[in-house]
Amino acid sequence: MPPFLNKVFCGQGYLYFFILGGRLRVGFSHRPGLDRGFWEARGAISFGLLSPQVNLGVAQFLLDKVSSRGPGQLSPYGLKCKLEEWGRHFGLSFSFKPAAPALPSPLEEELKFVRNVLSGRLLFLEEVDRALRENGLRVKSGLPDILQYLYLQGECELWPAVGFDRQGLPFCRRCGGREKLVRTGCGACNSRFCYVCEGCLELGEARSCRALYARAGARKNFRRNVTPRLSFPLHPAQREAYERAAEFVAKGQKPRCLVWAVCGAGKTEVAYGAIAAALAQGREILYTSPRREVVKEIYPRLKEAFPGVEIAVLHGETSLKFPPAELTVATVHQVLRFYQRFDLVVLDEVDAFPLTGDPRLYFALERCRRPCGQVLYLTATPTPELRAGVRRGTLPVIYLPARYHGYPLPEPELIVIRNLGVKVGGRLPLPLQRFLELSLVADRAQVMVFVPTVELVQDTVDWLRGFFGDEDRVRGCYAASAQREEVLASFRRGDFPVLVTTTVMERGVTLRRLNVLVLFADHRYVFDENTLIQLAGRAGRALEYPRARVLFVAGKISPEMAEALETIRRFNRMAWEKGFLKAYK
Repeated sequence: MPPFLNKVFCGQGYLYFFILGGRLRVGFSHRPGLDRGFWEARGAISFGLLSPQVNLGVAQFLLDKVSSRGPGQLSPYGLKCKLEEWGRHFGLSFSFKPAAPALPSPLEEELKFVRNVLSGRLLFLEEVDRALRENGLRVKSGLPDILQYLYLQGECELWPAVGFDRQGLPFCRRCGGREKLVRTGCGACNSRFCYVCEGCLELGEARSCRALYARAGARKNFRRNVTPRLSFPLHPAQREAYERAAEFVAKGQKPRCLVWAVCGAGKTEVAYGAIAAALAQGREILYTSPRREVVKEIYPRLKEAFPGVEIAVLHGETSLKFPPAELTVATVHQVLRFYQRFDLVVLDEVDAFPLTGDPRLYFALERCRRPCGQVLYLTATPTPELRAGVRRGTLPVIYLPARYHGYPLPEPELIVIRNLGVKVGGRLPLPLQRFLELSLVADRAQVMVFVPTVELVQDTVDWLRGFFGDEDRVRGCYAASAQREEVLASFRRGDFPVLVTTTVMERGVTLRRLNVLVLFADHRYVFDENTLIQLAGRAGRALEYPRARVLFVAGKISPEMAEALETIRRFNRMAWEKGFLKAYK
């Protein structure tokens, strides 16, 4: 670690005042002499210090208070009295002290280096240093001095990683969180008012005495007329959606648009139209997903589809975190490091964990866009908020109602079995026996059995093994299972026919011949409408076996089961009406 990172790892400094144009002004700096040189070059006089050394979070709170009261109307003594009033909560006292001598500005070349690597990003000091080194750039001046000078020039933002609002309540400036903040006696700044955010610790410790630097992305002129290279022709439903997505970006009239696709319809290729339209306008693009597996899978596909386009990939396992790119593929967590950079954000699987129910990730997605940037949502199961936008007519929607093979979606059969329970050693109800026999014998298909809880996995495995009389035909797995990957790999190879699992397998599974059985489908806190649609969407994805079987079994038919069935039927009707479907052979 460079020496300056050890010295100024903690964001501490001094409040100072000066007079410019006959008005009193206030600032904060880790090195007041640098600021003095900057302001005196612009005609400032009467430069002096106001405070002892304070952490950045407290200093920013006091500066916000001063700016809201108009310091230009106060005398230096009046300003001191106000600061004493506001700083009493933090145990601070204020007095006038002479400032350090004025210091020269950093070299313009080094300012340029840091401008470039910070452009469109939100970074800690050591992350700026790493970005410089990754891009082969070196600065001889102290990096904190360069960043402070850019801040004085208005070319970057300087925030405490955990700041305080006008009421003095802490919040994380990186993830926007207010819930998981812990007050600590900080050994770095020696303040009793240093808060740490536990909501985004995976990206480094955000705390009140640690500085975040943000710079809006500079526009780049790299217009490219690119036609994506596809390894297969688009089917009619894809082609229509592809052209409408391209039109959404080319016109640029709407900020958001939803691509509502059925499971297995090829929504990624639809996004290629939007990406090509954005590249033609010289716009920067982010393709992001909550799941690392999606990012890993989509990156090589985008590289193949857009040869010659500079594409970067970011997730927890990538070694380079700050590569230059026209198109960035990243997990949503990595987006926390971006600031007003992207003109187009393609958000894949908007309803998937961990994005759902995590406002900090939506906060990051909003902040990473330029003020006039656009968002293209891709999903088979939109969130209630997105559906409400479609109903109100405030969110444009592009439907993709058919799979590539042109056959209808398998429509779930809803079966009611009173007093349904997993009885190890007990008989399987006749509808389940019939479903398993048809699946394994008549259809020669594998079966995924979904249950709502981890506890039910092994019980169901034992129950089904009793029916088959063979332990090798049924295995189980769940998210925390030690043998999860081994079991999944074996199932994909076809080593055994029946897998019992939880909703951990609701996405990312495509097998050539697969039927789906959902037990206790009325367990509505786990099996909501979207989850049931995703589970049913595992079946019938392959051309050689499109007419798959899907069975929802429950003690009663829940509203979610009925809604899932109706949504699947509605898409089939829509696809028939548009001429995208053909009858089963």
